[in-house]
Amino acid sequence: MARGWARARAAAIALAVLTFGAPALAQTSLGKTCRAPAPAAGQIVTGPVLHVIDGRTLCIAQGPTPDQWVPLRISSVVAALPADRERLMAAAFSQSLICKVTGDGPVKSATCTVAGRPLEALLTEPATITQAKTWR
Repeated sequence: MARGWARARAAAIALAVLTFGAPALAQTSLGKTCRAPAPAAGQIVTGPVLHVIDGRTLCIAQGPTPDQWVPLRISSVVAALPADRERLMAAAFSQSLICKVTGDGPVKSATCTVAGRPLEALLTEPATITQAKTWR
């Protein structure tokens, strides 16, 4: 039941953003797209990814507007991979993530899972790499 709710929530937020907040998605500056306060280390942040800043930084929506999107930098394990925005888009965009905040700074680092699988595992899958080539 919880997964069904998470999917419905992610779809509703994505639809609201695409309907009412499309200009916000077009902006690439972190300060203009992910404006929610940074969570403390140890906190769990869940929600859909509605913006990918670069190959290591994404926004997890806690509501339909950018002032409710939490900026997170993916963990150092993933950081060993090439900084490939397209690959992160293919693996995480519009997916519901569960992230544990692990670091400090203005943009907190976190380890994340997608449907119970580590994000870093998805980033290395051949299907994700192939799909990343189609992102523009």
